[in-house]
Amino acid sequence: MSEPQEKLYTIGAVAKLTGVPIKTIRYYTDIGLLPATDRTEARFRLYSTAAIWQLQLIRVLRQLEFSLEEIRAIIGGNLSVDTAIDWQLEAVAQHINRLQRVQEVLQQAKEGSQQPEQSIHTLYELGLALSENVADRSHFVTAKLHALVEQANLPDEWRRQLLDHFTWQSPESLTTQQIAAWTEVVRILNDPAFSEEALRFNSPALHQASRQIDIDEYNQQALKLIQQAQSAALRGEPLESKEVQALLWDWIRFVAASTQQAITPAFVQDLSAKFSASRNDLMQRFWTLMAALSGREAPPSYQEGLDLLAAGLRLLIAQQA
Repeated sequence: MSEPQEKLYTIGAVAKLTGVPIKTIRYYTDIGLLPATDRTEARFRLYSTAAIWQLQLIRVLRQLEFSLEEIRAIIGGNLSVDTAIDWQLEAVAQHINRLQRVQEVLQQAKEGSQQPEQSIHTLYELGLALSENVADRSHFVTAKLHALVEQANLPDEWRRQLLDHFTWQSPESLTTQQIAAWTEVVRILNDPAFSEEALRFNSPALHQASRQIDIDEYNQQALKLIQQAQSAALRGEPLESKEVQALLWDWIRFVAASTQQAITPAFVQDLSAKFSASRNDLMQRFWTLMAALSGREAPPSYQEGLDLLAAGLRLLIAQQA
């Protein structure tokens, strides 16, 4: 007694059973993803129950946004399901992050909706910033930094050097962590408080020299003094100590020489007012994020050292009163 013959289904019957359009089933068969089990004498395709289950698997994987090549590898045993799922989880995470970035764009545009022109400008800028295009991302940051340099009251040579320095190249692709960092960078660069902080930190009181000062030499000397102040602050040195007082006067003389100004009570008062206001929280956060985007270590803040110098200036003014 022969075994009962397996029931085969026409392409139309398969479409009715699965809800997959005939055109799609025919396409999967043509590309070898779902081979027909058999054909009629008239060459019509026939499919077994196993083929129908395979079609259902393909359908589910496509709904989960697996590519046809990934599905082919899974069905052929060349790609484990675990690996394929890991790939898809990563893709979903990137998609979620992109949606969050879109949400950022819309939220910032909404905040400026009372000023239609500003709202449209915000949408344009943020759309450019959140582009998947590497050149667009690079241009966004570079243009923003250049605009800040142009606004600052700096010697011409300093301006030229900074414009050359502030040319940023975005990575080709961003990791999940870098996407989060990039979103925050966009928000900071569009925050007026960041521009104010950056311009205040580069106060004319520090850069209004009538002669040209080498920017590298200035930065090296300033960094050396700030590092010494940071070290003293972390050791808990009191403001009245000889070390802190000597460091404070080194800073005063350095700024006076850099700006070619006489050391007078008015000069110290003006320096204290501007220095005390120059907290660089947003700037520090910005450069930390930029380091993450470029694959570098975050720069130190030296905020404790800056606070020590600011407090020392206030004490000196109080003593002179």
